[in-house]
Amino acid sequence: MNGTVRLGECEIPYTVRPSGRARRVSLRIREAGLVEVVVPIHHVMPAPETVLKRHAAWILRTLERLRVFGGSAGEVTVGAGSRILLLGAERAIRIVREDRRRPSVALTESEIIVCLTRESPEDIRPLLERWIRAQADSIIPVRVSELNEQWKFRYSSITVRNQRTRWGSCSKKGALSFNWRLVILPAAVADYLICHELAHLKYLDHSPRFWRIVETICPSFRESERWLRRHGRTVPL
Repeated sequence: MNGTVRLGECEIPYTVRPSGRARRVSLRIREAGLVEVVVPIHHVMPAPETVLKRHAAWILRTLERLRVFGGSAGEVTVGAGSRILLLGAERAIRIVREDRRRPSVALTESEIIVCLTRESPEDIRPLLERWIRAQADSIIPVRVSELNEQWKFRYSSITVRNQRTRWGSCSKKGALSFNWRLVILPAAVADYLICHELAHLKYLDHSPRFWRIVETICPSFRESERWLRRHGRTVPL
């Protein structure tokens, strides 16, 4: 069974798939923004549109994250003269070709200097991404520690990953995980996303008490949420 449902200002395609292994109705986001409603065999359920509208906020949020980390983000051109945010400051990319054994990347207050060999390919994205991810591996854990200094929330570990649909996560065991792209966001937005996961160490849900904690440790969080909704998909790498 296939159809579409209107959620907010979006027409969302969906499909219903019966499953002999499923124990309850669940939703999955498939490719091209398709929402799959998984239904246990012999289960009596309301109309699919009713289920989808009940979970509209989650569906729209997940689809937005997929757009941020999916095709539209990858289509942004990164090359000489491009300007990207890094560590809270906008920096221009400058490409230099010279006689050298291997490419490298250097950082100044206003530029990211990509030094290429004479034979290096024109596409600098893989090199630049590897370098920024290496920066994120060391910078994000330090910033987590700094922001947590006042609150002393206990976490078991911090990892930095190439998450496709999340900015960060917190496990039941207190393991924090962050998307490396935090380092190419405005500093206040990156700090909010870290504080969001720190607050999950206290409440592993999105209840009113959770948001009260978030507001306490990050009073301007609503501005960061608005920035993410408006600009998140322009993250270039």
